[in-house]
Amino acid sequence: MEIAKPGSSERLQIFWEKSFREAYHDIHAPIDIQTYCARNFTKESADKILSDENCICSFAVKSDETVGLSILCQNSCPERLHLSAMELKHLYLQASEYGTGLGRMMMEDAITKTKDSGKSHLWLCVSNLNFRAFRFYQKFGFTKVGNGPMLEVGMDRLLS
Repeated sequence: MEIAKPGSSERLQIFWEKSFREAYHDIHAPIDIQTYCARNFTKESADKILSDENCICSFAVKSDETVGLSILCQNSCPERLHLSAMELKHLYLQASEYGTGLGRMMMEDAITKTKDSGKSHLWLCVSNLNFRAFRFYQKFGFTKVGNGPMLEVGMDRLLS
């Protein structure tokens, strides 16, 4: 895993959008994905994450190509876990990497970074329609502890 540098906004922005489109193409309409990407994966959003001292953005690289992204932020869990925690804001893979073990390696890296930062827990929000992600996180012992914020992807409104 390669820690992103402040000058890598364009790289982050491009991979964010590409991996989001690949992950959700069969869940949301193209116009809803386009709207979401235009609102959320901007240069300003990338600059904000990369300059935030409370966030760690990492890229997985294979043959000089970005194939994975994780973003961890020091945020307390809004539900039940009033303990020292990190939030896994994003863990995205290029679709060609699904099933290769890269996701497992990236998740293990996120868990290690959480422990190394002195935090005792790792939490995340997942769309209630992202069944692949649910199964993946369950393999690491994650369980639902409450409802997260409403996720808006274009006109779609989803529970997390």
